[in-house]
Amino acid sequence: MKILLVDDEMFTIKMLQNLIHWEQLGLEVMGYARDGQEAFHMIMENPPDIVLTDIKMDTMNGLELVKKIQGYSPDIRVLLMSAYADFGYVKEAMKRGCSDYILKPIDEAELEQALRRTVEEIRGRKEQESVINESEAQLRAMKLYQYMKNGCSLNSILNFEQYLPVDFNSYSLMMVRLENETIDEFNSISTMEPVQSGYLTGLMKEILSEKTEHFLIFDYEAQNWFLLLEGLNGRDKAACAQRILEMLKRELDVRGFICFSTRQQGLDKLPMVYEEVTALGKYGFFVGEEPILGYDYNCSQKEMEEIRTIGAMREQEQKDTDMASGQGKRYSKPVELSLQLIEGSYDRNISLDEICREAAVSRNYFCYLFKREVGVSVWNYLTQLRMERAKKLLEETDLRSYEIAFQVGYDNPSYFSRIFKKYEQMTPNEYRENRK
Repeated sequence: MKILLVDDEMFTIKMLQNLIHWEQLGLEVMGYARDGQEAFHMIMENPPDIVLTDIKMDTMNGLELVKKIQGYSPDIRVLLMSAYADFGYVKEAMKRGCSDYILKPIDEAELEQALRRTVEEIRGRKEQESVINESEAQLRAMKLYQYMKNGCSLNSILNFEQYLPVDFNSYSLMMVRLENETIDEFNSISTMEPVQSGYLTGLMKEILSEKTEHFLIFDYEAQNWFLLLEGLNGRDKAACAQRILEMLKRELDVRGFICFSTRQQGLDKLPMVYEEVTALGKYGFFVGEEPILGYDYNCSQKEMEEIRTIGAMREQEQKDTDMASGQGKRYSKPVELSLQLIEGSYDRNISLDEICREAAVSRNYFCYLFKREVGVSVWNYLTQLRMERAKKLLEETDLRSYEIAFQVGYDNPSYFSRIFKKYEQMTPNEYRENRK
């Protein structure tokens, strides 16, 4: 924090500079002035946090300076010094907004105590303001996200634009999605705590900061992040995406998929940009193993239309095949075959490649198809099935928890207990006790 010393006696200024251990109080003497008028000019050029001023000076006295400061910047704290033990002066000083009043000759301990109180008061106020500002920023971000996703009234967020870190004259949107095509990846993601998600968000901020200071991260969806970016071209966005993928593998040992939009102009285009990115993410299932897709990087609008056409054709072909062979089956043939395999193999370490060989489709397309038809990912379905089998064993047998873990496909009994508690809000032993 900065402090300005004001006194018409140079001896007093020098004495103050040498008397107090400013650094120990967290203060830096930014300068000194010989009267109130000079002090006020310095304050307007470079506002301090605290002003320590004499009350009796020519040109502009301390009381007049307090009044000017209160009109200019009420957050600046003023401590008055005076040789007059006059209650009238004290009352007037406090009325005008003075923080404290110190009598001359100055007592070092008394002055340090007054300064310490003032520093603590300023710190407390700044911390409170920081919390309020952060809460307001989070509220604005949430409303912007809702507008982006749901297309609510633009009028409700128009006044937010000046407070946001992104200039909407040139921006794009990036989606980061965690992939869970292996049971290990699903396990890592499903047990991720909010603090871990926040940690990953922080690392993404560090990566983006190397390319731009102007971005906003929405982390409201499980396993998905949306990154609003100002001005970056396709190459820079791809570089950030690659760094993020490497970070996810290093920190969580999972793979990710990232796609991003073209650059757009205007806040009113944001819902359209969101649709563009989510569509690219959806149809990314049909383009092989490419972990990064971007409109102005490796995917043109024409190519996107072709991907959509291919995807629609594949879906229609599958529906036609199902109608011809299944007569109104609930699931497509690949999904039905995969469900049969999972039902018979949940008690062992089954792999996605094995499931896809049984279903006779590619991994990407199978994951898309399974989630679309069943409503959850293949690993989520497998875990739910294992939990149901575990509950049945807990209810009908005397097997111990670790024995049940092995019987439902978990090599690590401790991990089984964590997953069980996540799904049932109680441990396996607590579940058994409640069913007696």
